[in-house]
Amino acid sequence: MGYLLIKSLHIALMLFWVSGMMVQGFVLAAAAKLPGPALPQELARLRLLRRWERTLTTPAMVGALATGVYLAASAGWFGSGWLSVKLALVLGLAAAHGMQAGRLRRTVEAAGGGVGTARVNLLPLVAIALVLIIVLVVLKPF
Repeated sequence: MGYLLIKSLHIALMLFWVSGMMVQGFVLAAAAKLPGPALPQELARLRLLRRWERTLTTPAMVGALATGVYLAASAGWFGSGWLSVKLALVLGLAAAHGMQAGRLRRTVEAAGGGVGTARVNLLPLVAIALVLIIVLVVLKPF
């Protein structure tokens, strides 16, 4: 019963983490296309997203990582090939989250101007990594 509760919590935390990353990606892509500094209402939305990122997305990431380690340890999966690949993908997602959070912070600090926002859009990589992680967890192919 405890394992299933932790597994449910892990899935919920992953949903919060990845959905927060997706929203960040869309907003950062839109902010990069602003012709000039953000208007006050746009800047207010960017600040709200930054607050959301600090209070929900980042803690969800930390919780998902912690519950994931617990699940892998309790099931004895460390050493499995599929888990090694999954962990590499999860670390890539965590790195992408850090890059997006930094871009969001710099965008807000620059008062929403286009400075430093025109970077690579990570949304496709996040989506591909998520699909691969799901396939690995469900199939455990190797």
